[in-house]
Amino acid sequence: MRRVLLALGAILLVARPAVAAETPITILTGSPNGVYYPLGTTRSSVYGKAIPEADVTVQATDGSVENLRRLEAGEGELAFTLGDTLADAWTGTQAAGFHERYDKLRGIARIYRNFIQIVVSKKSGIASLADLKGKRVSVGAKGSGTALNAALIFKAAGFDFGDLGNVDYSPFGAAVRSVENGTLDATLQSAGLGVESIRHLLASGDARLITIPSEVVAKNRQPGLRRGDDSSRHL
Repeated sequence: MRRVLLALGAILLVARPAVAAETPITILTGSPNGVYYPLGTTRSSVYGKAIPEADVTVQATDGSVENLRRLEAGEGELAFTLGDTLADAWTGTQAAGFHERYDKLRGIARIYRNFIQIVVSKKSGIASLADLKGKRVSVGAKGSGTALNAALIFKAAGFDFGDLGNVDYSPFGAAVRSVENGTLDATLQSAGLGVESIRHLLASGDARLITIPSEVVAKNRQPGLRRGDDSSRHL
């Protein structure tokens, strides 16, 4: 569950198992342009029909890290998260932004396989992961598992957010529009294959995917990569 580069299971969590009459069920999701929000909306419809006495609502959020913090604080009942971010919360990995163990969380389902996808403008001249240095890059919203993924990938590749020309924390949809209009050079998105934001950008013909090198993947499989990482200051 801790490996983040190419395949991640998205986990649905529950913080409070009981649903009393007229008790709200708040589902914490992510950006409206991502995958979590429409999944949460669909799930809310299912719960609304199955549990008529409950008031089910969906909230857009910045993603996994924020969702887990809010669940632990009792500010929601269900949430979507990346599997490795859940593992960090459960163990209290400080470098990932969790300064104590979140032991109130419970995983109830793996939803889909998740992939890190880096899309670059063809006009940017970016041909490899290393070429992101000095460029304007969207790394996902603050408080998201995507931003945490980005920090780990860059660290394994030998650079960090400070080596970028500009670090952008826009949601997926806004990041795509910025790549299209030339105000960003690239966007890193952690999502299922076929997510609308990336399909839209690639369909324009002005952008392409770049490969995450196998040696970077291998480094992210090594135990303890997060120790000493300062990515939490970005979340």
